Formats: sequence, structure tokens, C-alpha cells
Amino acid sequence: MKFGVVTMALGHEGYSFEAGLAKFREIGFETVLLIGRCGAQQVAADGTSPVIMPDILASDPEHVQRALRNAGLELGSVYFAGKAGWMDIESDEGAKATGAALKEFGEGAVRLGCKVLSHSVPTCGRSKVPTEEKVGPIKRLAACMSETAEAFAEHGLKVCVDVHHKAWVEGLDDCRLLLNSMSSPNAGLLMNIGHLTTTEAYGWLLIDEHPDRIPCVGWKDHSLAPDRPKPMWSIELGTGHSPFELYVRRFKAHPAERVHVVNCENVPDEERPVVLKRSLTYLKQLWEGE
Repeated sequence: MKFGVVTMALGHEGYSFEAGLAKFREIGFETVLLIGRCGAQQVAADGTSPVIMPDILASDPEHVQRALRNAGLELGSVYFAGKAGWMDIESDEGAKATGAALKEFGEGAVRLGCKVLSHSVPTCGRSKVPTEEKVGPIKRLAACMSETAEAFAEHGLKVCVDVHHKAWVEGLDDCRLLLNSMSSPNAGLLMNIGHLTTTEAYGWLLIDEHPDRIPCVGWKDHSLAPDRPKPMWSIELGTGHSPFELYVRRFKAHPAERVHVVNCENVPDEERPVVLKRSLTYLKQLWEGE
């Protein structure tokens, strides 16, 4: 089993692109989910960039691949952070523009030789909104994702949306409606375990129900402590309330080609390398022990 990491796991600042990748390899990760900020500085010909999340969509693919080779990392997934408001699924007109943007991201993923395109989903402003109040946006999202997956089916591209606290796709019924509304088997979920914990959703059930529709797994641990600083609180793996054992058992019972990535967001930047190393060790031991 290869475990990867999300670019932002080291924080948004403090590392160059090449230094961040090198640190990930030093910690022990083998793959990486690259988050590319559109409009940021690009990756230079020697595989370097002063920012940890460069604009990989606009960068020469060979430059990005050189950076990965230099670090000894494999590219597991790409996650293009578009301009604010790039995704609009609240209207048919907005969904049309969203579909065009997703196809551009799909083209970028294929140019990079990446098989898994991950992407965000907009917020609906509140948590635990009944799914029946979100049917229109979820079905529009399903159509956009299916169109992109079908457009790049010959390349084997998987398209997955990041299940997120307060998003249009947040809980189990949201995920079920999304998956059942998709026409392409290559469209599915980025199963963000931490956010499913925050919303108190039994996300592991989806692995039994749709084992082939989860191409990417985000291993995050969120706290449900009453005194946590804010509702969404992402911390070191094994120190929060995510029932990882339940997820591990089901993933092992339903083997498939998946990208597994670790992240922890609410940790001081100076502590992140050590926390990531402990988190990786914890996850490996848990996986091997179950």
C-alpha cells in the first residue's frame, strides 16, 4: 500500500515547491496530491517554483514531472484551485460554465499523465441541510462530472469531488444522490474522512455500497470535542474522533485502485513535518494490523 500526502499539508507558505516535495519524501510518503493554484507562479524548467502550490495547470507538464522525479514521488492526483466562484451549480447557466472549467482541468490532468482529477464543491452555507433541498445543485454537479469523465474516458481519467463540511455534497444521502445521478462510472468521490467525521456521517457505508466509485481517499482526523476552536478542526491522525478502523476494514474488503492521501490542517506550521510523520506511521500500522 502506497500512502501519499496533500501539498497543503505543510501549510500554504514556508516551503518552495521543490523543498516541499523533498520534505514529503523525507517523511516517507510515496505519492502526492498536487494542489495547483491557478494564477500563482508557474514551475520553472528545472522543476522549481518559489511557492509550494504553483500553477501546475499553466506550467509545462515536463517541468512538473521533473520536480516529481527529482523528489522521487509519484503523482497520485491533481486538484486545481480555480478562481473564486469558478464552480456554480445553483443554475443551469452556472453549471454550463462549471462543466467547461472541469473539462479544462481534465485536459490539464491528462497532460500531466495523472489518472485522478480531484476538485472542490461549493458551500451551501450550512451543515446538515436535507438532501431534498439540494437535489438541483447535486444533479447539476453529477452531470458536469459525468461529462468530464466521459470526455476523457479513453485516458482512463477518474473525476472525484471532495466531500466537505457545509458543501452541497456533505453527508451520506448527498453522496448517494450524486453517485446515482452520474452517467459515467469514472465519476465518483474523494472520500474526505475528516469532514465526514465532522458531519457525523457513517462514510464507511459508502465503501460497501459503491466500492468502485471512490478513486481517492483523504485520510484526515477531525475532532468532535465540545471545546474545539471551530466546528471543522483537523488534527493529527489517531488523535481525533474519526473511526479509521471501520474505513480500513472496508477498503481492505473491497480492494480497488485508489489514491490514499494524508492531511492535517489545524496544526502549527512548525509542527507539521513531525505530525505528518507520526500520522503516516499510525496509518501504516493501522492498515497492516486490521
